[in-house]
Amino acid sequence: MRASQAPGGLRHAWQLEATGCPWAVHTRSPVPSALRRQLLARIDAFEDTWSRFRPESLVRRAAAGRLAREPDGTIALPLPPGSATLLDLYDRLHAATDGRIDPLAGADLVALGYDAAYSFVVRDGAAQRLGAVHGRPTWAACARHDDDQLVLREPALVDVGAAGKGFLADLLAAWLREAEYEEYLIDAAGDLLVRCDQPVRIGLERPGGRGGDGAVVGIVELAAGAVCASGVSHRAWGPGLHHILDAHTGLPVAGANAVVAAWAVADTCAQADGLATALFVADPASLAAARFAYDFALLRADGSAAVSRTWRDLPAELFTAPRRDR
Repeated sequence: MRASQAPGGLRHAWQLEATGCPWAVHTRSPVPSALRRQLLARIDAFEDTWSRFRPESLVRRAAAGRLAREPDGTIALPLPPGSATLLDLYDRLHAATDGRIDPLAGADLVALGYDAAYSFVVRDGAAQRLGAVHGRPTWAACARHDDDQLVLREPALVDVGAAGKGFLADLLAAWLREAEYEEYLIDAAGDLLVRCDQPVRIGLERPGGRGGDGAVVGIVELAAGAVCASGVSHRAWGPGLHHILDAHTGLPVAGANAVVAAWAVADTCAQADGLATALFVADPASLAAARFAYDFALLRADGSAAVSRTWRDLPAELFTAPRRDR
């Protein structure tokens, strides 16, 4: 996704890298060097906690059994203040999708080759280990959290990729507000978080890769809120191999009617990010029934499309003839 232009007055752009991707922060006045350093240090600390690509991150050390066990044999991960918001979101997504969104599915991605070394080589015997169906630990059975402390029953790889980037964007927005930046547009590698006086016109791009060319297929206008996208071609490394899994089977979503691209609009970037992924494995109505307040548009492999009933009220448009759901 991309904003057609920075909203009026937000002419200063700070380019940075986070979560292994290029980000941009648009503000009315330049972000001073000292504040940039402070924000980058906080982003680095976030990745030291959550990144499954950093060998010494907290989640990697927990997965490798390198954290001390509690007297009852569990493994406690002391997370940064505010992490309960992300953990609560995963509790809700896991329940609303019948376990098909699961932070412990990171082990499945590793087995399929999307590992810390980016080997993109499927491990021997992966088919017998993938997913909850083959006994991979699940969020509901293996994890619980007490406020900001995550507790695992056994070593397991926690992967917050479905909503973690959006959560970091929300944190960055909060840090900007602490520094008295009341208006901003955060472009988190294509996921956008907006807070400004004038609506921003955002283009929804068709997925790249097979049959996709990055052409704009819709628009959303937002002055406050977030819009996030997910697509099967964004991180793909072989026939039928991409990063959006059904955590029950541990396999990438597929099928003639499977979702191939989704966009979600919500109040927070974490929710929009998580819901854009959840739409691949759950019916939109079931997510609404779980009390997620959101709008969406999606494209399926058979060429059909769907949007939420209130999509046009945002206002937003998908340049096709979609069915209206939810």
